[in-house]
Amino acid sequence: MAFCSIRMTDRDKAILEEYARAVNKSISEVLRESFFEKLEDEFDIKTADEAYSIFLGNPKTRTLDEVMNDYGL
Repeated sequence: MAFCSIRMTDRDKAILEEYARAVNKSISEVLRESFFEKLEDEFDIKTADEAYSIFLGNPKTRTLDEVMNDYGL
């Protein structure tokens, strides 16, 4: 397993420890979950922005019934 260290103020560490205790998780769990949630959010935003740019290039829309019909649903 890899090891990573981060620098933070004593106050930030105290807040992190208090939060980790409140949610009954380790500091590592809290940081890991927060980090990957942030990455996922940024990836979702990037994907949405790209999809919107494509849509703006060809703003044709279809109804749900049309899409379902195309896929035999």
